[in-house]
Amino acid sequence: MLPQRRNPNRMNAPLSSYVNCPCEIKSEKNVLLATGLLAGFYNNELVIRDQRCTLALAHYNRPVKVYLHGADLSGCELMGKVYISTNSFMRIKDIQMLTGRERRNCFRLAVDLEGIVCRASEICRAQSINRLREMNYSKEVEKIHLAAAAAGRELTKEELEQRVPKPKLRTPLSYPAKIADLGAGGLKLISKESFRRHERLIVRLELLNKSAELSCLTVRESAKCKDSPFKIVGCKFEDVTSRQNNLLCSYLLQEQGRQIRKSKRV
Repeated sequence: MLPQRRNPNRMNAPLSSYVNCPCEIKSEKNVLLATGLLAGFYNNELVIRDQRCTLALAHYNRPVKVYLHGADLSGCELMGKVYISTNSFMRIKDIQMLTGRERRNCFRLAVDLEGIVCRASEICRAQSINRLREMNYSKEVEKIHLAAAAAGRELTKEELEQRVPKPKLRTPLSYPAKIADLGAGGLKLISKESFRRHERLIVRLELLNKSAELSCLTVRESAKCKDSPFKIVGCKFEDVTSRQNNLLCSYLLQEQGRQIRKSKRV
């Protein structure tokens, strides 16, 4: 289930208001661990139950993130540590509200997708160069045709290509990347290429066997993976079309369902 739109009139709803509402428990890296219902909130501890006894077990003191889904309330994002974990219930202690930045990064899905990344500036540059080359080519073709017509001749396609070769179009530089997590508002990618903060990127990937091209803005400077030449880049989406948004949400719902089913088998 994706985060719901916030209701500004219920932003400060007490946690007791979410009792019997569904919730998700995720690791610090956004891997879904379990889903259940909030049974109660006591002494800064959450109690989460699952009558089907399918909660995945988590070790004591493990840091987790919790998202509470209210029927008519705004969603609530929390963090805490596992105190007791069984297949039927889980107690989470040391509950804290997440900060704005933590909320943005919290409820993405951990994924493993291949993608291609291009700088938007490089795409614009390639398009400008290609337009200029095609314009010059058209002028040369017109000049050759006029000269041939003046001589009472009509050039064949082969003769024309011999005299005026078609221009070689510039291809924008692109870089292979791995998409490590994905949400409705952004993604995290891993690549050998370094990207600056506030750099506009075009990310091409495949979702549900369909090609997707997403415009992004880097919001976090590249950070190196430990003992690796790869860099981690955080991005937020910009100018997402309705079609892109529908495809993205469909993929996220399907992938989250898969992760939920997997968590219940653990």
